[in-house]
Amino acid sequence: VFNTKKIFFRQKMSAPLIDKYRKMATFDWRKLKAAVEGEEHVRLKAEVVAKMKAEPVFQRDYRVLSREEHREVVHQRWKKIVEWGLFKDPYSDLENFHALTETLEAYDQGTSARLFLHGNVFGAAVKSMGTERHKELVQQIENNEIVGAFCLTEIGHGSNTAEIQTTATFDNGELVFNSPDVGAIKCWAGNVSHSATHVVVYAQLHVGGKNEGFHGFVIQVRCPKTFQTLPGITIGDMGSKPGCWQGVENGWIEFKNHRTPLSALLNKGCDITPDGKYVTSFKSASEKQSVSLGTLSVGRLGIIAKGMMACTFASTIAIRYSVARRQFGPEKGAENEIPVLEYPLQQYRLFPYLSAAICIRIFQKTFVEKFTEYMMRVMMGEKSEELSEFSKEVHALSSGAKPVATWLGVESLGEARKACGGHGFLHMSRLNTLRDDNDPSQTFEGENFMILQQTSNILLGKVSSIGTIDTPMSTMSFLNSNPSKFSSWSSNPVNDVLSAYRYLTYHLLQTTSSEAKKLKGAGKNSFEVRNEIQVHRAVNLSVAYTEHTMIDWVQKFVEEVEDDTVKRVLQKVLNLFSLFLLERHLATLYITGYASGGKFGEDLREKLRHAVVELKPESMALVDSIAPDDFILHSALGASDGRAYDHIMEEFRKYTNEQPKWVCDLAQFLQKRSQTSKL
Repeated sequence: VFNTKKIFFRQKMSAPLIDKYRKMATFDWRKLKAAVEGEEHVRLKAEVVAKMKAEPVFQRDYRVLSREEHREVVHQRWKKIVEWGLFKDPYSDLENFHALTETLEAYDQGTSARLFLHGNVFGAAVKSMGTERHKELVQQIENNEIVGAFCLTEIGHGSNTAEIQTTATFDNGELVFNSPDVGAIKCWAGNVSHSATHVVVYAQLHVGGKNEGFHGFVIQVRCPKTFQTLPGITIGDMGSKPGCWQGVENGWIEFKNHRTPLSALLNKGCDITPDGKYVTSFKSASEKQSVSLGTLSVGRLGIIAKGMMACTFASTIAIRYSVARRQFGPEKGAENEIPVLEYPLQQYRLFPYLSAAICIRIFQKTFVEKFTEYMMRVMMGEKSEELSEFSKEVHALSSGAKPVATWLGVESLGEARKACGGHGFLHMSRLNTLRDDNDPSQTFEGENFMILQQTSNILLGKVSSIGTIDTPMSTMSFLNSNPSKFSSWSSNPVNDVLSAYRYLTYHLLQTTSSEAKKLKGAGKNSFEVRNEIQVHRAVNLSVAYTEHTMIDWVQKFVEEVEDDTVKRVLQKVLNLFSLFLLERHLATLYITGYASGGKFGEDLREKLRHAVVELKPESMALVDSIAPDDFILHSALGASDGRAYDHIMEEFRKYTNEQPKWVCDLAQFLQKRSQTSKL
């Protein structure tokens, strides 16, 4: 429905319309925010923002910092956060930690990374894979007496972690670390370049001439007093990077006969005796690997939130600016121009990402709760088949959700930048910088297409168990039966979408498995088979499984919401999100036989367009429910007061009548050209 009401828009261009849009909503955005995030989380975030506003080190403008400037300011901000003393252990004080990290993620991912890499990645690895002998180190981590980093990736190995080349060899009661060649040099390790005193490093463990495989170790790399590297260790920086990542100390480490005590081995479930015998309590190599993989999933869960924040920024900035920006109208004259948000195409381009911001948040919050349960069981030393299965499921879902969320996030920022026209290209819009900031989310902690293979590998391993599949988070149980084809639409589009996803995932699992058997029967080896089933099959399978879980978990959350007005609008949000995702699989649904003829596709798209229209009156209040404080948002186009043009000109005027040094040279050059032409 495209209906322009002249009287609504006919006022001065400088007068913001944003409050008029806010009044269209049928719900209280504060109640929705509390329902989705939790009242305590909202309160704690507000306290963090208030602390940041009060500290000069967190004040900023739109100036682009050099690499050295950016790193120094990140260091100073990190010091201030440590001095606040909000928490020691992320897992024992989750509320404070999540409030702080989410606020910092929105403010500056570089500052957030400094904190997260030490506490949630380095610290979590030591706690989950270490034992009593690492207790003193854990206390140093929690007290911020040391700075930690996580070293897994190598120059020549990123996604294929099992084949990393760094070695740790047992020799006379010690471990000797080496980087056998250039490809084995550790890289992309945040905090390493200048700050890290200790690192968790993954290497191939060699004992008595035998390679016992991939293991984790914790070692000191620098003297904390002089910050000189220890013997046998060379450390450097990886150079300049786009966006906020200039502030992150991504470094490289080369080992040359670096000797450490045997206690460096993170020995939960395995150890080396003083006389050089390797012992393990793991029943199989796959059990040991699955526990390690589950531990590594903590980083991917954090990156899912990056996708959510990207969608949040994109929809907040673009939708608010789309009210301030008026172009064309039903009649000639500037006074008749309407906000671009009134155009159905603009709504179609932006509202799905608004729904994604909310739905990914709900999904990620649920996942974190389940993952925290898993991590606590690991840290308690539990070893069981059920926990091993839990680990595989966590790994499968995190390996699927990270790509789905980050692709949506980066996509949303690109669409928002274009939807904001020329001003969206300005640095002060923050959209281009945010896109640079979020771009690496598609490759770190596993390149998206690569880790999707880990999801499909785990799913394909369930084919022989169809009928009895039972996993701790119940994300695969729907695969036990063959879903029926489409018959008709119900009154609940989300239920219809979930039915379509169950059919899609089941049939993609069957066709991918059948194709694998066919290729194997044709003489292909397992490596060739795994690669040849990816396009149109295994990748689609991983995405469908993940999106089904996301939608299912959000639907369960919405059903539990008590406030009826909030529940109704969240249902509208989920309707749009689910239809938006499913529409991308329309061709595959037809190919797999879910529906025939054009009506199903036409109906799906009509329902999608209707879901967009349904969200229009709620959109500004929904934006308010997810938008960070203006201090955190830091966008001239997306400020909550709706005065985008005033903010743009405020920044423009800082550069009034500039006279750069080279202007004198220009004047002389033009004068010289003038004299030459007269001759």
